[in-house]
Amino acid sequence: MRTDTLSPLTPWLLAAACLSWAGAARANDALICLDASTPEGATQVGAVQPLFRDCPRLDDVDFTTGRADGRKYYPGLYFTKLKDRGLYEQATDGIVMQRGGALATVKMNSYPGQFPLLSGNRPFYIEAQVALSSNDRDNFPAVWLMPIEHNLRMEDVYEGDPKSFERWFELDIDEGGFGPGGHHTAISWTGIHPNYQKIQNPTPTSKVPLDRTQPNVFGVSYSPEDLTVRWWLNGQQVLQASHPYVPEIARRQNFYLIVSAQSHKNISQYQMKLMGVRAFVGEARAGSTR
Repeated sequence: MRTDTLSPLTPWLLAAACLSWAGAARANDALICLDASTPEGATQVGAVQPLFRDCPRLDDVDFTTGRADGRKYYPGLYFTKLKDRGLYEQATDGIVMQRGGALATVKMNSYPGQFPLLSGNRPFYIEAQVALSSNDRDNFPAVWLMPIEHNLRMEDVYEGDPKSFERWFELDIDEGGFGPGGHHTAISWTGIHPNYQKIQNPTPTSKVPLDRTQPNVFGVSYSPEDLTVRWWLNGQQVLQASHPYVPEIARRQNFYLIVSAQSHKNISQYQMKLMGVRAFVGEARAGSTR
């Protein structure tokens, strides 16, 4: 990167190149993408088979069409335009996004990329390590899962349901700017576009302050047996939710990861660094054909 034409990210990236993040070292400073151990959240639900583990790099992002085969990350979602390449930079320990950036592990036309999907018929655990450049309350960073079936082809309309009636499960591993701590939601969506209805778990926001400028590891486990999800922060379980917030349709859907740097009121300018991701799965439910 040339220093005679500094981008808005450059001062932050240069600081990160000298010292990964300012301040004292913490337990979660270690990159999870280099950790071959199995997290407790995965073990708890029997998701002990490694599915993928990755240290994100810009070379793995498809900035051409958002639909290329064999790429790990795609800069946009099925309902957005392709994000501008200028929103992204490579840091020594991850990909940095400016506000407005997003990365998904499926193509923008809702077909799988290189990473396998997380089957709702199997227990799974997934976590992402991220950090922000500031703790401004306007920042709206999000680490979340969506089913690939919820797409423009409306593959979340099931036999026996009314025409165009969609059902899907959204699992928000963490969202920022809703309170001093983490914000974790399980959302059951139903309805015909645009009149969707949702139910989500109550009291999803932690009152324990969280320093988002540190590398935090946000994880979630899912059990199809009892339709329960459990959220994890830096190796500690912080919340759980079950049916009806985790709907039965989740067992029939397949999930992918999204990491996005949004804003609540478009006031703050900030950067979000994705430092690592990893996922684990367990055995399929007995009697399943999947």
